[in-house]
Amino acid sequence: MKNLLIAVCVLSLASSALGAEKKAQSPLLKADTVAWVGLDYSMVRMVGSEDFRKPDAIFPAMLDNWNALFVQERIGRIGGALGKKVVLDTADMSEHNRQATAKQVIPSAGPEDGVEKTHLSDSDIAKAVRSYQLETKEGLALVFIVDRLVKPSQNGAVYVVFFDAKTREVLTCDRHIGRATGGGFRNYWFHVIKETDETLKRYR
Repeated sequence: MKNLLIAVCVLSLASSALGAEKKAQSPLLKADTVAWVGLDYSMVRMVGSEDFRKPDAIFPAMLDNWNALFVQERIGRIGGALGKKVVLDTADMSEHNRQATAKQVIPSAGPEDGVEKTHLSDSDIAKAVRSYQLETKEGLALVFIVDRLVKPSQNGAVYVVFFDAKTREVLTCDRHIGRATGGGFRNYWFHVIKETDETLKRYR
């Protein structure tokens, strides 16, 4: 029965109802404070030969850059959207993202590489959550796990994952699709993240 209570990760169009159900079942989601863990790119797939042709410039420098940009520009928006105080617990994410390598770049998109697909399972998400080295020992935590960035369709998919920092139980796990747009590689793909955090008000 416990496994049935673990959030199932679904496409964004179907996730709002599930998220609302899990919210009702998880009192921790009503906490006044949430720990921001970071942007997890450790399992990302980057699809397309044009934008991702220089992996040495992406892994790990750009992953760190995107995380720093989020803290600089978006943390306040998280607090406002959720109606919570946000504390940073991001020290481990840079090291965690060093698991990502150039092998995760897919130069030529195949039938399973579209943004509507996912290569991540519930167990992949749960394993990632258990692996984080956090200073926060209890309470509510939030991480964005980036699934894929797809150049042919100019969008990306990100899992929004709320979890219990003490037990590492996943409370909600919803998949959101965002557009890639803007000037320069960094800002272009960061826009996917921006569109993802703009959905957070649904969890309030």
